[in-house]
Amino acid sequence: MWGVTLLAAAVATATTAGTVYAAAEPDVDPVPLPSASAPVRAVEPAVAKPGFFETYRGHHIMGWGENEKACAYIDGVQLVLYPTGDGKYSSNLQGFTQAPSVRAITKASVKTLGKLRMTTPTDGPAHCPAFTVREPAKATPSAAK
Repeated sequence: MWGVTLLAAAVATATTAGTVYAAAEPDVDPVPLPSASAPVRAVEPAVAKPGFFETYRGHHIMGWGENEKACAYIDGVQLVLYPTGDGKYSSNLQGFTQAPSVRAITKASVKTLGKLRMTTPTDGPAHCPAFTVREPAKATPSAAK
């Protein structure tokens, strides 16, 4: 009987303090809820980050977007990006290495490639366009004269 009374008193104290923690949950602070009397701040509209198109270490790179909607290409071949959830990215060439932006992960992937060329991935995201990449025409000996 004393155990039930003691438990009821503990629950009453915890609920009047504002929070009850479950034993199975991790030990984290609760998210504060806005008060009805707190001033409401106007939310600024999100500004889209501009894309990029440049030559880096002999490769043509381009990219745009953010998070799950980001797209990047090296020499016209899609680079599969993996957003990490904290504003960083990894790629199919970088494995577990992360970079802070689409441009940074694309440049890191170019460093990994070196002078090699990428092949078109089979698991590229559907929201990124697919380009037809053709090899440059080889110069014939008669055209060099």
